Amino acid sequence: MGILNHYSVQVDWGDCDPAGIVFYPNFYRWMDRGFWLLFESRSLTLEALKCRFGVFGGPLVDTGATFVSPARMGDQLTVTSFVENWSRKSFRLRHEFTCKDKEIASGFEIRVWGVKKADGAIRAGIIPDEVKALFI
Repeated sequence: MGILNHYSVQVDWGDCDPAGIVFYPNFYRWMDRGFWLLFESRSLTLEALKCRFGVFGGPLVDTGATFVSPARMGDQLTVTSFVENWSRKSFRLRHEFTCKDKEIASGFEIRVWGVKKADGAIRAGIIPDEVKALFI
């Protein structure tokens, strides 16, 4: 499993749909935040990624989620994020959402190592082993 990052989300009224439960796109926003906080925990901020490795973060190429229990206004969610696996040019993150130890949802993201080419296009580059080692 490797390095885990946890953060808390207080569910606000604006996070909910008319039924009073969290509107599902918010989970994707929170997964994106989980990615950045996980990388920042290893000193890999966007600025560090650009300067040190010449990459522009981890562009998202696939994502999905499973919703188990509703989350409602006032709930305090814990988001746990980690890199599930690495491949040559991409990596898969897992995000787990709990409320008081109750499973709420889980999701995944597949991201590529975003290298900016001379023509301005962003392409998948080879992920350095030293980056992968930071998450063991």
